[in-house]
Amino acid sequence: MRIRILFLLTAALLLTAGQACAQQLSLSAGIFSVQSEYRGSDARVLPMPVIQYEGDRFFIQNTEAGFRLWNDGTQKLSVGATLLPQYFRSGKSDDAAMKQLDNRNVIVMGTLSYELNTTTFGSLRLSASGDITGTSDGFLAGVSYAYPVRTGRLTIVPSGGLLFASANFNDYYYGVSRGESLHSGLAAYSPDSSLTPFLGVGATLDLSEHWRLFASWKVTFLDDEIKDSPMVDRSTQHIFGGGVTYMF
Repeated sequence: MRIRILFLLTAALLLTAGQACAQQLSLSAGIFSVQSEYRGSDARVLPMPVIQYEGDRFFIQNTEAGFRLWNDGTQKLSVGATLLPQYFRSGKSDDAAMKQLDNRNVIVMGTLSYELNTTTFGSLRLSASGDITGTSDGFLAGVSYAYPVRTGRLTIVPSGGLLFASANFNDYYYGVSRGESLHSGLAAYSPDSSLTPFLGVGATLDLSEHWRLFASWKVTFLDDEIKDSPMVDRSTQHIFGGGVTYMF
């Protein structure tokens, strides 16, 4: 389900971007391995298209699309919608108790963000997002920092940040209701809000004017409110990815 949604969104955004200035458009084909935090769920290896487009106002960055309210080349204030690639499918779990739980679905977040990009100090991003599908009624707020290091055709970008998740968000993805507890035998659980740090590093290698290779890794250190859920059996989550990009 998640893959179908992602590909449909990508196709729609590609059509929109294709009608605009293609000089600021890049397309990537990649493979990503996402380590699930849920008990009995294996890591997911997913083919994933990636779009980057920057117009005068409209932009696309991976699974986020929106409009620049302000953009002076150094600072950007943006509003848009973000497809949150997080879900749980009980039928695919190897754990008998987890099979009795309800599914947790992909949601779309309305996002307001501010970015500061400088060649001297790197990039800072602040964001606030709310669930606009009414699925979780959750709220996210994040701060992240990245500093590109360029040497020849190779660029390495270490990054890090913090993600705040509201109690409603965590309850939807990690809470266990009394009804679910009765069916599964798992303890009922209702988490509070959480503050989760993460670190990552990305790399790109320019092959030519139009072609580029990329790779990335991110580790998230799960907050106690998430780790203490009977649905979760790990304290960290890793995401690996890599692929090729064509720049128009």
